[in-house]
Amino acid sequence: MALQHRDYEVLLALSVHALEQDGSASPWPTLTRAIRGHLGVEAVTLTEIARQRSRPLAWAPGAVDDGRIRALSRRSMRSGNPLIRHYRAARDPEPRTAEDLTGGAGWRNSAARSIAREYFGAEHVLGVPCALPAGHSGVLRGCVVYSRTRFSPAQRAFLHRAQPLLAAVDAHERAMDRTFRRAGQDTTDRARAYGLTRRELAVLLLLGEALPAKGIATRLNISVRTVQKHIQNIYRKLGTKDRVDAALLAQSLGLVRPRPPFGDPGPDVPRIS
Repeated sequence: MALQHRDYEVLLALSVHALEQDGSASPWPTLTRAIRGHLGVEAVTLTEIARQRSRPLAWAPGAVDDGRIRALSRRSMRSGNPLIRHYRAARDPEPRTAEDLTGGAGWRNSAARSIAREYFGAEHVLGVPCALPAGHSGVLRGCVVYSRTRFSPAQRAFLHRAQPLLAAVDAHERAMDRTFRRAGQDTTDRARAYGLTRRELAVLLLLGEALPAKGIATRLNISVRTVQKHIQNIYRKLGTKDRVDAALLAQSLGLVRPRPPFGDPGPDVPRIS
């Protein structure tokens, strides 16, 4: 089904919001609110499922108590929610409803449906996977959309188009987290003193690893154009003219670890004697 003009406007707004964040706050609360408002549904949640543990990351409406959302997440996992079972087992990026997976009767008689009704008055749920389990991680992240009424073809078409955007935002956020875990909190605090945003710092850290713009874009799951924009901001804020100057100054300021000399694998790489 073709999207309406308003659908494309909302998708564009979501993309712009995700790209223009400075990294100081998660984009997910705004994204879940926008999706809920556009679709006119009862709730949208973003949850991470890792083996026997669940962790809600964002939800709308935001007025719902954090403890209540956590309880919903735990109970949904323990109830054998068909969306969780399906997306943990299948490499399927397509948004699906619970009825798609169990049939109408199977869903109506399920504990998971009773939980959806109890928390949001919803008769129908639809999953939109953002990250599927890969390798040994076993981690699933996805949005669940709760609705009192059956999902229309227009709503499903919108979520189908939104899924790649949500997956890209999720991949970028996880890449940022990995970069900052390596850098440490002290580096983040020092960067703030120079007016660098978290995303600019992430790019600077990777410049310090001598990655080209394309490599940085791949690592952070963003476009080369966005990387170039961050690089120009870094030069302006640090008062440097090129990547070599920026990397050397960042090292002297303690923002970037000095690169090991040629032939030295560095402290984190085991030596072969």
